[in-house]
Amino acid sequence: MRVPSTLPEPQITEKYFERREIREAIAFAERGGIAVHRNLDTYDGRLSPRGLVMRSPFLHVIGLRPVLVKWGRRHGLRPEWIQPEKRRLVAHYDVFGAFAQSLIDRLQAKGGNS
Repeated sequence: MRVPSTLPEPQITEKYFERREIREAIAFAERGGIAVHRNLDTYDGRLSPRGLVMRSPFLHVIGLRPVLVKWGRRHGLRPEWIQPEKRRLVAHYDVFGAFAQSLIDRLQAKGGNS
């Protein structure tokens, strides 16, 4: 009997959280999911550390680093763009503009989960 050389990757569960649901978002991410959390839109028009003009909406995509790296690669985001873990087990990407809006639209259309 031959064992496949590569096993299928487990599905990554995503869920959208509104601004006031940060505790729930962090808990979800600490359990291995990807929490897409709405952030404040106060940075609209400012330059990002990567030199991009940031436009609303603004999101934090939160997860355990290994899960976040896999999720980011699937969506064209580089691991070096991940914001570091601080007092928590989870790290995050800052995403904004059209990409952020497409995440919101997709997750809300599926009832918050994917």
